[in-house]
Amino acid sequence: MVNIIMCDDDKFILQLAIEKIKEQISNNKLDARLACVSTDSNSVFKHLKNNAGAYLAFLDLDFGQGKLNGIDVAKQMKKINPNIKIVFVTNHHEMAMQVLSCGVEPFGFLEKTTDLGRLSSGYRRYIQMADSVLEGASEETEKIELTIGIDETVTVDKDQILYIESEKAVSHGVTYHTMDGSLVTVRDSMEHVLETLGEAFIRVHRSIIANKNYMVKLSGTMIHLSNGEEIPCSVRMRGEVKKCL
Repeated sequence: MVNIIMCDDDKFILQLAIEKIKEQISNNKLDARLACVSTDSNSVFKHLKNNAGAYLAFLDLDFGQGKLNGIDVAKQMKKINPNIKIVFVTNHHEMAMQVLSCGVEPFGFLEKTTDLGRLSSGYRRYIQMADSVLEGASEETEKIELTIGIDETVTVDKDQILYIESEKAVSHGVTYHTMDGSLVTVRDSMEHVLETLGEAFIRVHRSIIANKNYMVKLSGTMIHLSNGEEIPCSVRMRGEVKKCL
């Protein structure tokens, strides 16, 4: 079961989130529960110290002046429970890169929006993702080995791959983009990459293969990913991408 933590200093946002998460758990029969809801990060720390388990946290990035920001809170949460999955809830998209550079390793980002349908589906999506990831946490994660040079390879967790991009500057080159911000360039074809990675990935553009699990929304010809990045989507693939969202 996924234990959900909600932490936001805005009581209205917090109450709205509670209603939408409970609604999604009930309507979709999700194996999850709200374990801790608070406007105060210290209450969250106390809960984590006293209650072990698999956790998914929806965490506000900005707690207001004079308070720990979401990055500081996330770091402390990770110290207490290293396996906790943290989704940052924010309308400050420019902070995504700041989060990625701080070493917290976010599970994703969710936009604060007045579109309640989109917000609600975002909660559902991350709960389902966390259930899948946390359920297999004790099992060996599927990995792929990438050859980056003569007798030189790197190993990448398959579920940490955000997307793969073909390289114009490198003949027959592709670059793997991962959740922790790493870039790995190898010689390969997009066709072979897609065949190797399997059904969790989709070719959204002639130069881009994306992990379906990290696609959040489609705006025009751009796909928004859970880490705040955007990648192009071809017009002919818009229909297929919408089916994945």
